[in-house]
Amino acid sequence: MKTKVIDNWLDKDLAEFLKKYLLFDFPHYYGHKSQTEDKTSFYSTYCIEGEPLNAFLIYKLRQTIKKPIDILRMYINVQHLNMNGNFHKDDGDTTCLYMASQSVNKGCEFEIENDKKYKFVNNRLIMFDSQKAHKGWGPLDHTPRITLVFKTKFKNN
Repeated sequence: MKTKVIDNWLDKDLAEFLKKYLLFDFPHYYGHKSQTEDKTSFYSTYCIEGEPLNAFLIYKLRQTIKKPIDILRMYINVQHLNMNGNFHKDDGDTTCLYMASQSVNKGCEFEIENDKKYKFVNNRLIMFDSQKAHKGWGPLDHTPRITLVFKTKFKNN
């Protein structure tokens, strides 16, 4: 799959709601690592597929992808100052990364190894091949970086 970037993926009001909700009202648990051998931990919480807001976001994602998919997992990652991710690959076919917190000019980039770095822009969805090594860079200040991640598998596979 070719990497696809969609800016303004969600309605402006919903994007603004998610930005605040995921930062202030959604629980975050420390200790998540992209790979078990990673030294850096960050905050993460799995989302329950059947909850109405999550069900809508999955519906919207399926409409965007336009192919039948299964959701393997849906979760948020929260990174603070000095919480850089490490390059890793995901399971499934396509990973969809939604940038939920405020836009950042420096730091917080999403990087696909040997490919490209993407600026962190609120309400941006990046869809990419799960087998491409990638990582998220932490913020350079005290503004948290929050992403909503969908791990997907095409139903035909």
